[in-house]
Amino acid sequence: MTKQKESFADKVFRFSIPHVLVLILMIILICCGLTYIVPAGLYEIDAQTGMVVPNSFHWVESSPISPWRALVEVTNGVASQGVIFALLFIMGGLIYVVIESGAVTNVINYSVYKLQDKSITVLVPTIVVLMSAIGALAGQDSLVTFVLVGLLLVKKLRLDKIAALSIFYLSYITGQAAGPTVAIILMAQETAGLAPISGLGARLVVWAALTLLCVIYTTRYCLKISKDPSRSILGYMEQPDEKDELSKTQTLGVREVVTVLCMLVPFGFYAYGAALYSWGFPNLIAFAMVAVIVVGIVNRTNPNELAVTFLKGASAMGGICLMIGFAKVVGIVLTDGKILHTIAYGAVTVIGGLGDAFTASGMFLFTTAINLLIPSGPAKVPMLIPLFVPVADVLGITRQVMCLAFQLGDGLTNFVTPVSAVLAAALSMSGVDLRQWWRYVLPYTGLTFVIAIVALTILQSIGWN
Repeated sequence: MTKQKESFADKVFRFSIPHVLVLILMIILICCGLTYIVPAGLYEIDAQTGMVVPNSFHWVESSPISPWRALVEVTNGVASQGVIFALLFIMGGLIYVVIESGAVTNVINYSVYKLQDKSITVLVPTIVVLMSAIGALAGQDSLVTFVLVGLLLVKKLRLDKIAALSIFYLSYITGQAAGPTVAIILMAQETAGLAPISGLGARLVVWAALTLLCVIYTTRYCLKISKDPSRSILGYMEQPDEKDELSKTQTLGVREVVTVLCMLVPFGFYAYGAALYSWGFPNLIAFAMVAVIVVGIVNRTNPNELAVTFLKGASAMGGICLMIGFAKVVGIVLTDGKILHTIAYGAVTVIGGLGDAFTASGMFLFTTAINLLIPSGPAKVPMLIPLFVPVADVLGITRQVMCLAFQLGDGLTNFVTPVSAVLAAALSMSGVDLRQWWRYVLPYTGLTFVIAIVALTILQSIGWN
């Protein structure tokens, strides 16, 4: 009887925190309702640049979106993300091929063995900095597949899955939030009339501060649960598989090193090309495919076996891609319902009245609010940056500060918002539910906000340009 009551209680409690896909559907319905309530309005769009024309907002006839029409738009939402899906499929296949080769396990075994009792205090910070750097240079949604590597690591270190998410997911999202070469800041700077990668020095300082916070926060949690497993948010620790006990490997071969580098080198090439030659996702996908072939050659894998392994990793991304398509519908509903510009107009008007000392922080907080509904940074650039520019110019806020405020506002809630398809992917891979993750990451989010507001205030006060 008691067991039945506990089971029922567990079901009720789990129901109070719906699956991410359910949350996305709920938000879509809420946005549909808003299109019936919020007055419709539009800014004029420059036909040549495709950008919003400042001071051109006007009211238009309402265009409410019914729930049925929103469901019809799911097809468009999925179809519009074709390149992103291709990237996730290819990177999912690459990571799986690398993991199945055994090279990652050997590298982890070697690292843990060599570091011994320093495995957490040295290995964890090193990986966090590395992932943050990758996120800062070439942060893309496909990096979420590194969570699979994290799940292997925490088994070796006897940590929990929250630790895996923090080491390999939270770190790269944090780095991406202030990265100098990620797509969103390059788009924002170009839209604002700034040279790409300008203001590099200050951005690196902000990145370093956020990365240091991530290192301290993650390492502290790992050490805490390692010493006292009862303090784990999940309530249990991962254990090494019996067939995969810690190997006392004292050397690493060329095969292992080359194989593991194949996970990282494509992003390095892409970062270089994106900065100098404006390379896009197709280039990254091509590099990833070459990396798969290199892994097969180095490990002397039969081509047929390599193909089967690659497809297993790629197919694991199917459900994740579907959630990305559903999340895209949120933006479609707000745009087609003609209330997105209305929301932007009201918020920008309020921000403009905050005064010099708080305008940059206001832009940061407003972008944050929008990001909770529309996590896609590139989708927000052509709408918000043209609106922010006149506000910044009138109040004497430099465009560098404005772009940084937009970037931080876009990035520092991506590990919190339930409509983030990347977060959904990370949670799905790890088996951690949203409630458990929020319990861990919400205090961290608050600390990143403090760093962001302090940095923006200082840069604004010195006229950083």
